[in-house]
Formats: sequence, structure tokens, C-alpha cells
Amino acid sequence: MGASKKKSKSESLPLDLSSIKPLEHLQAVPKARSSSITSVESADEPSGYKQVLLPPTIREFDELEQFEAFVRDETWDNEFDYFHGKLHYYPPFVMKECQNNIEKIKPTMNKNSKKFRRNLQHHIQKHLIKDLEKCCGYELSFDKAEVIETPEKLVWKFKDETDHGFSKEEEDLYNRHWKLQLDISCTNDSAMVDVDYRSIPI
Repeated sequence: MGASKKKSKSESLPLDLSSIKPLEHLQAVPKARSSSITSVESADEPSGYKQVLLPPTIREFDELEQFEAFVRDETWDNEFDYFHGKLHYYPPFVMKECQNNIEKIKPTMNKNSKKFRRNLQHHIQKHLIKDLEKCCGYELSFDKAEVIETPEKLVWKFKDETDHGFSKEEEDLYNRHWKLQLDISCTNDSAMVDVDYRSIPI
């Protein structure tokens, strides 16, 4: 689908969660987005083709602050409803326990550890989602996650298909309706956590 692209530290303003202003009103879809629309064959359309929006480019990060700055920047760029970011990182509680020395991470710090799972769950609910909400600038409603566990992997799947705090009239005015998908996973062989965050126009 979309090509992956790493973002360098120098491309973004420093992140200050306390100074991010909320998104008060929606605006029209950016004109540049029209370059992401393509035609595909469709038996349902009289012309045999329909217009579809290509998936956004996947942006990949290995630091939480860079990832959160990316989410903030997408809102600043009026692209809050059309982005895809991935984060592969050691959560803050892991770095604190190993005193920021990844060589000291215990091999037992993974999805099979009750303490690791409890700390990760706390990090997701009390920090990650709340910080993402500040970065987005609008309400997130990731209440109950679908939890999928295999012997190798544990995944929390969150969805938000609400109005994100905007009125239906305002969303209709600009035709800005979107849903959010947030998948957070960890494995049985590492303390690394993967975050996959998508904002999808509907």
C-alpha cells in the first residue's frame, strides 16, 4: 500500500503536551488530498469506475515523542482524518526500570510477565491514549479494547467511530467524517511494543 517513511528528528518542532491547543473547528479537506484520489474498476458504477482515496503513506517511528509530534503535526496540517503512523519502542516504564540502558532489560520483560502486562495496560490507558488525545486536539473515545492473545503475541485493538466532539452539522458541512483504529501489541520475546495508529476518512 503506502510507502513507509522514517521521519528525522529535525523535521518537527519539539513536543510540549501542555501547550497544544485543542482543535476547535473543522475546516475543508486540504486541496492537496485530491492527488491521493484514484479510479478503480467497479461493477457497481455505471461508468465502470469509482473514485477511491489511496491509503496514506505509513510513517514509522522508534521514539514515543517523535510519534506524538507526528500526530500533532497532522492536526496542524489539517490532515487529522487521514494519516497512518507506526511506533516501535520501549515504553517509559521499561526504560525507567533499566535506567535507560537497554542492555539491562530483563529477558522476562515481555507479554508473559504479569507485571509487564499490568504496567503496559496502565501506560496505554493513563498515558499513551491521553497524550494522543492532546496531540490530536479532539476527543478520543477508545473505551473497551478487543484483546487478542496468542502464545507469541498480545494485541489490544481500539476503535473510535464517534463524532470526536464535533457536531454532526459541522462534520457534514465539510464532509469530514473519520474513524480511528489503534492497535497496540507486545510479544513473548521482547519488551518492545508496537503501536499502529490510523485515521481513516469515511
